[in-house]
Amino acid sequence: MVKTMLRFDLNWARSNIGHKVNIHLKDGSVIVNVLITSAFKSNHESSALYYAIPLRSKFGKVSLREIEWAERIDTCFFMPNSVA
Repeated sequence: MVKTMLRFDLNWARSNIGHKVNIHLKDGSVIVNVLITSAFKSNHESSALYYAIPLRSKFGKVSLREIEWAERIDTCFFMPNSVA
């Protein structure tokens, strides 16, 4: 089961730290299969979501204003011997 959210905000980002998601941006592009590492709101900068790409050992940052929606990836579907 893939959980989809319609409105992206800082609270949702913080509640999904440590989970893998696909991030859909307002320009139509998608950042696929990333791990949310943190989400911050600072006074001098807009809120930002920090993520990691696990297989490539790379990190990134995207402004929450640029995110249209995100879908959480349920990793139990990818494990061959998992019990659901």
